[in-house]
Amino acid sequence: MKINEQVEALVRAVLDAAVHRDSDRFDSSLDALSASQETLTKAVELTLAVNAAVLFEVHDGLPSTHEINELSHNIAHQERWAEVSADDVQAILVAVTTGNPPRVTNSAGGVSAVFVVAANLLATASQPDEGEWWFNYLDKVEAAIEAAG
Repeated sequence: MKINEQVEALVRAVLDAAVHRDSDRFDSSLDALSASQETLTKAVELTLAVNAAVLFEVHDGLPSTHEINELSHNIAHQERWAEVSADDVQAILVAVTTGNPPRVTNSAGGVSAVFVVAANLLATASQPDEGEWWFNYLDKVEAAIEAAG
């Protein structure tokens, strides 16, 4: 996947707001991203690819159904500020493991959940104690996504 630099910058702004659980900045960053349907589509595609890469790395491959269920509830609980449902989180995680489009609720919350899940996965999988913050980890993930084609 070739990553569009403009889309990536907008995605990074949304992810940064989500990592910091800044709902006002998250909403305004998401609004900026949603100004164009094409940009939003590319942003969701990129973010789903990030979700898949991190999920597969953390679980050393395909996570089990039990792991997806547990992770869905954990993320929904940890990200209560964003009002994402465990069902939407699960739909996103199942989608990235199967390669199918996610079946999230038809709402702004369903779309925003894609970004909240990525922010959570990046923040929890990075190694800040070793100097690898979520944004450095994102750089590695994006490089791997582009290298994979």
